[in-house]
Order: sequence, then C-alpha cells, then structure tokens
Amino acid sequence: MASTSSTTTSDVFSFGNFFKEWLVTQKSDLEQLNILSSQVHLEVELESLVGRVLSHYQHYYETKLRAVSENVFLLFSSPWLSSYERSLLWITGFKPGVPFRIVEKQFGGGELLSSDQVEKIKSLKVETISKEKALSKEMAKIQESVVGPSWVEIINRMDTQVADNGEVDQVLGKIERELKILVIEADFLRATTARELVSILSPVHAAKFLASTAWLQLNIRNWGLKIDADRMAKMAS
Repeated sequence: MASTSSTTTSDVFSFGNFFKEWLVTQKSDLEQLNILSSQVHLEVELESLVGRVLSHYQHYYETKLRAVSENVFLLFSSPWLSSYERSLLWITGFKPGVPFRIVEKQFGGGELLSSDQVEKIKSLKVETISKEKALSKEMAKIQESVVGPSWVEIINRMDTQVADNGEVDQVLGKIERELKILVIEADFLRATTARELVSILSPVHAAKFLASTAWLQLNIRNWGLKIDADRMAKMAS
C-alpha cells in the first residue's frame, strides 16, 4: 500500500481542482437554465441545453472514476469539500433518491405532469430506492469487515511479522477493491437515475429540474464554506 501515500497529494490537487472548476461550469449552467426555462423558446433549444448540462455531469463522473481508480479512500474523506458537504455524503456523493424529492417539490403532487409521467416517475423511484438500499447494505458489510476476523487476528498478534508478510496490505487491498466497485455502482445509479428522470420530463421541466439540482448543490457548497469560515474565525478570536 506504499503507493497510496505517494499519490495522495497529487490526487487531492487533481480532483480537488477539477471539482472547483466543475462548480464554475455548474454555476454557468444554472444561469443558462434559468434564462431559457423562464422564457418562450423553441423546444430544440432547451433540449440542446439539457443535453449539454447532462454531458457536463457525465464529464464529472468520468473524471471521478479516474480518481476512484487512483485512491478510492480519498474520495470518502473528500478534503476538497466543506465539513457540512461531507456530512451529507452517501458513498462519496448524494443519495440517488434525492432527485425525486427535487421533482416532487418542483412540480407539486404531479399536477404539472401527465398521469403517464407520474406513473413512470413512481416506478423509477421504487426501482432506484431498492438499488440504493442494496448498496447501503454492501457499504455496511464493508464497514463491518474492518472489525472482522482478519483485522482482529492481526491486531491481537501485534508483532513485526505482520508488516513483513503483507497481511495488512492484503486486507486493505480487499477493502479497497470492494470500495471501488461500490463507488462505481453508486455513481452509475446516480447518473442513470438523473438521465432517466430527464427523459421522462418535458424539456422545460427537465431544465427546471436540472436548475434546481444545481442550485441546491451550489448553495450547500456556499453554506458549508460559510460554516467552516465562521468556525475558523471563532477559533482564531
């Protein structure tokens, strides 16, 4: 596991800097979404913008996948996030069920949607929540393995032979592989759920949904940074 410490610094700067730049793109997307969705435009214009915004999310997940491959443990600590943002994380991101809450709040009890759209969204929600729960169980299993037989046996012996025979690396390597698979599956569920929701909604509603999603993430970011700044100011005073 020696390679982990050697890549940590570069990982922080590479993905951390990318994330900050991506938020700038997201802010720009939000402004365009708000402008187009509030005016009368050709449907093709909205579809083009929605497609462009989704491509930005795809770029985010592709870049994150490379970060996961390099150091998945770092994604779980996410030092580029505020403490408040980190407190909301579920397997290194938002819960896949969150978009449904946004849709429900945005469009009420379905009055603005057709009965067909409502049924499709309900069906997608049931499927998504089921997969979300399955991934939560997998995460729990991995966490429980930290105090499993392998670690307990190693800790009980506490001899110098542990480092020499590679037992620690072997156990950590297994956890690392399992976490990588878990994050990839969680991100896949997040991405596909959002895309399927967008495909169900009309271009105008899709634009408003993506705008609300961006607004929420950007404001959680701002709130988190303010909380951390206020805490640091109090500590310094």
